[in-house]
Parts: sequence; C-alpha cells; structure tokens
Amino acid sequence: MKKALMVASNILALICLLCMMATASIMRWVLPPGAGGHRYGFAQRFGIEIEPKTFLGWGRHDWGSLHFWAAVVFVGLLVVHLALNWTWIKGRFFTRRAGNTANTKPAQPDSRTTVG
Repeated sequence: MKKALMVASNILALICLLCMMATASIMRWVLPPGAGGHRYGFAQRFGIEIEPKTFLGWGRHDWGSLHFWAAVVFVGLLVVHLALNWTWIKGRFFTRRAGNTANTKPAQPDSRTTVG
C-alpha cells in the first residue's frame, strides 16, 4: 500500500512539474507581459479595438491560474512524499550511531554468497 501510494504521488508530482514548466514557457514566450490587453486602455479612448492575445483560447491570466494551482498541488505532493519517506529521512539525517562517523551501518555478511 505504501509503495503504491509513493509511486502514485511521484507520478502525479512529475505531471505537476511538467505542467508548471509548460505553463511557465507559455507565459514567458507565447503570452509575454502586456499581452493581456490591459495596457491598451488608451486605445479605448480613441475607439480602437485591440483583442488580448490568447493561446488555445486561454489568456495570460488563465495560464497563470493553472500554473499556480499546479504549484499548490505539487507542494501538497511534496509533503506526502516527505511523510512517506520520513522513516528513512529520520534514520539518515537525525540519528547518530556510536563510533560510526560516516553515519552508515556496518557491512553485514551476506549469507547468499559463498567464499570457497
């Protein structure tokens, strides 16, 4: 159960990360700042119609909202990931072993190998 939850959370976190990368690229290069039409308020005074730029029917603010919510879900999945791996984190970073400064377990003989 724990392993399945870890795999699912890792896959969802990857999808969120890819979504954030895609939306950031769209907002950076396809719909740069000022593409939303709000800077063209002066045009309305002169009766000029300027359509705000869109990509796939969404404006810059729509893509920004998707970017934000993907980041929120990613942070939540990060918390789940840390909670699922807390035993390893605690054992690796927060415990001290007497006489072992490398913070690793001493090697145990493997019963499956034969020395002959």
